[in-house]
Amino acid sequence: MTIDADLLAYYDQMARKYPEPADAAPPSPQAVRARFATVATEALRPLPAGLRSETFEIPLPGRHLRARLYRPVGRQVPLVVYFHGGGWVVGDVDTHGTLTAFLAQDGDVAVLSVDYRLAPEHPFPAAADDAREALAWAAEQRARLGLSLDRLAVAGDSAGGHLAAQAAAWFNDRHPGMVGAQLLIYPVVQYRFDTPSYERLASGTGLTRDEMRWYWKHYLSDVEPAADDVRVNLTAQAPRHPLPNTLVIAAQYDPLHDEALAYAQFVAQSGGRAEVIEASGLTHSFARLQPFVPQARLVMHDAAQRLRDWLG
Repeated sequence: MTIDADLLAYYDQMARKYPEPADAAPPSPQAVRARFATVATEALRPLPAGLRSETFEIPLPGRHLRARLYRPVGRQVPLVVYFHGGGWVVGDVDTHGTLTAFLAQDGDVAVLSVDYRLAPEHPFPAAADDAREALAWAAEQRARLGLSLDRLAVAGDSAGGHLAAQAAAWFNDRHPGMVGAQLLIYPVVQYRFDTPSYERLASGTGLTRDEMRWYWKHYLSDVEPAADDVRVNLTAQAPRHPLPNTLVIAAQYDPLHDEALAYAQFVAQSGGRAEVIEASGLTHSFARLQPFVPQARLVMHDAAQRLRDWLG
């Protein structure tokens, strides 16, 4: 099977509309962030019918994080705390607005999308700390927000999946079983670049190995993490308490494909429930591109409904 034709058409359209500067110096993280935000607007759509949203700030020690809550109108539903992708360097609740709104609509859940601090201005472990503390805050605020108190999940795509998983493991170590499920969309799992899918797709469409090296470089800055630091390598230590039931989406044409599978195996070996959705014909970042790619829409709709079933 080859890459989905609609997805290839999208990449071609964006390459023509937003061409890369020729013979330019390597762009700064801030320039990459601005370009990402501009291109991301192409995939944004109005809020789906039956949902409402509110944007507010999460008060944490020494800082405030912007967040946006999407919820079905008129029903008390479970909460999913969501962390956006973008290599810890780019992205925000706006660039991933349609993705998170669709998740709320398709899963009949409330989705709290969190703006964590970005590197390189705020390098590791700032984003990991933000994810952990935002999750703890959200768990405590469910009654005030009018959400279900007995069901809680996390979700995220790419680097956001990495943040979601480490935050959920940390929170369940302190409150066993509190986070009952997680949806990890082509997650970053470990600080390495030598899996078979990295070798096979090093220069592929959607994400390259060099790009991932660049994101990790800016996220870690001058820090050399310990090999057993679970804020970096999610599978570095066996959890003390069961991990959430885990639904992992692995994109066929994604350098991160194999580490997504490895994380599902890690959950299963730790005694948890893990299922993998193989996103055939799709590349990294497809979840944001649902308005352009019907196959991406089908995969994400199925994932949202599975997550809802697990929470139910």
